[in-house]
Amino acid sequence: MKALLAVLLLSFAGNRTLPAEIPAGWSTDYIETVAAAEAGQRPALIFFTASWCGPCKMMSRTTLADPAVRKIIAGVDHVAVDIDEHPDLASNAGIDAVPTFVLLSSRADEVERATGFQASGDFTQWLANGISEAREAIARRTLSTKTMAEIDELLVTSGTNADHVAAQKLFDLCDERDASIVRVAAGRLKAIAGRDPMALVDGLNDPRLATRIQVANALQEAIGESFDVDPWSDAATREKKGRALRDALAKAPGAKGLK
Repeated sequence: MKALLAVLLLSFAGNRTLPAEIPAGWSTDYIETVAAAEAGQRPALIFFTASWCGPCKMMSRTTLADPAVRKIIAGVDHVAVDIDEHPDLASNAGIDAVPTFVLLSSRADEVERATGFQASGDFTQWLANGISEAREAIARRTLSTKTMAEIDELLVTSGTNADHVAAQKLFDLCDERDASIVRVAAGRLKAIAGRDPMALVDGLNDPRLATRIQVANALQEAIGESFDVDPWSDAATREKKGRALRDALAKAPGAKGLK
């Protein structure tokens, strides 16, 4: 009985240390792979797997070995993560089942994910659509980064119209799907609101709700309780209150004087 127990324990221990089956050509270095994708402005494909996962092994031997799938995967940085060896990465990514594939457009931005076994045809379509979306996101982020650099130049310019021009550019960025871009744009709006709130008033009538909300938040912080323009209200109401706000700002030395 003791001998049988010892064999079972040794068997269990061996299974615990057995690494996951990794497809040929896949990296196992998550940090290096994602960093390389970020530096090269390429999508990254993460394959979360485990040694005990039957569907993972099946995908590695069939779907991921399919020439059509391999051709698509070759165009992006790709890494396999053994969730038993790297539970922290699995936890941070919210992985609760394997196999799970996650497509990133940057180090922190997930574009798509798929969980469970997928045949070659379905996986090829998912990959193609996801990679296309990831590349579009990368292109938008690149353009937004360029625009933000132009905005920062305007914000240190002494020209009387610089804040207004910068604000117009920020209105566009506030409607981006990339949350990190929106956060940076919101911060710049608050900086403008603190010194030239009049430059933001037009944004209260922007057709994009996301932009109106960020503009209203910036003006609320700068002006205080006297600011009462609801970004959710109808266009006529916002226009009327916007005119009143312009008049009040024109009579005051600055928004802080309205608090």
